[in-house]
Amino acid sequence: MSGGALALALLVVCLGGAAGSVARWGLREGFTHLAATHRPQRTEAARTWSTFVANVLACFLMGIVVAQLGSSSGGAQVAYLALAVGFCGGLSTLSTAAMDLVEVWRHSGFSLALAYLLLSMGGGMAALWIGLVLAS
Repeated sequence: MSGGALALALLVVCLGGAAGSVARWGLREGFTHLAATHRPQRTEAARTWSTFVANVLACFLMGIVVAQLGSSSGGAQVAYLALAVGFCGGLSTLSTAAMDLVEVWRHSGFSLALAYLLLSMGGGMAALWIGLVLAS
């Protein structure tokens, strides 16, 4: 990859990642606001489920992007970097999901924490597959 192509790749990954991170933050704020308005005692749970939604949505979008741009070159490769690596990478978050899992365990016990873990993993994989199928 030439210096100019590398700089462009870095720029589009940064911009996509920033947009994905802002989208994840927006989801969390939206879920928190809805919970605070309608069920204030459930605000922490709303934050946890916003992470779940962000991760599943990122997997779904990744499936679409990979199906459409997966092995492309040129402009499509730039779009792939911006969307798959940048946006989906910024939208999804394993570290926050892991932190949320610990909080679910602390507040609700092992069974619900295990269900959250399995639902997150299974939901993410299913969303990726659905995205791939729909976009193919």
